[in-house]
Amino acid sequence: MDKMLSMLKPLALYVWAVLIAVVLWVQVHGEGEGSLSLEVALQVQGLPADMVIVNNLPNQVRLTVKGLQARLKVLQASDIFVPLNARDLSKPGVIERPLNPEDVRLPAGLVVESIQPDLVQLQVDRIVTRTVAVHPQFDLPQGWHVEAVSVEPVLARLQGPEVWLEVLNAVETVPIRLELKAGAFELKVDVSTPAGKAVHLEKNKGGFVVRGVLLRDAPSHLEAGVINDLGLQGAGQ
Repeated sequence: MDKMLSMLKPLALYVWAVLIAVVLWVQVHGEGEGSLSLEVALQVQGLPADMVIVNNLPNQVRLTVKGLQARLKVLQASDIFVPLNARDLSKPGVIERPLNPEDVRLPAGLVVESIQPDLVQLQVDRIVTRTVAVHPQFDLPQGWHVEAVSVEPVLARLQGPEVWLEVLNAVETVPIRLELKAGAFELKVDVSTPAGKAVHLEKNKGGFVVRGVLLRDAPSHLEAGVINDLGLQGAGQ
């Protein structure tokens, strides 16, 4: 009897192993295969430090993934991206670059069925540095103006795409709002670079100092007459 039990024991373990394998297979494959569409990030990789892409690329592309339903259910768009290889971009120009499904990394059991769009156009330019003049920009209410304005330093060094910097002759400061008190002023301000064009100011530890004199406009003849009339009325009372 003991001998028979000892012979049956390995067989029972084998049966249990087969049952567990069947259960696992059913859990994974029982729901079959399917497909899923989701928006995922487009990620530029390897762009040389002296080059820049100046056109607007889509932030996301539509990815259609097919495979086991169990794997699709737990797939998160935030865990996936479509790479765009830019390592070979060494000179300015316009090129088209395909988005390859095989470049997308996915969990085992899933494959990329399609990418939309599957082709993107890149406008590539060289990054250059240029020195331009700084122009103060004042935000003053009617009746006030500034004179004897100066900026220190008078020039700013900008870095960005050559296509934009070659036509840029000056930059303005951010709008300057002064205390409405006549007299000399001095304050430190920043410059405003073209928004969204990858142009930025090289490091300037001292900032830009704007000096000048704030003055109130002289009243017009009509305004002067009204003021005089009010003054005379006040004196008569």
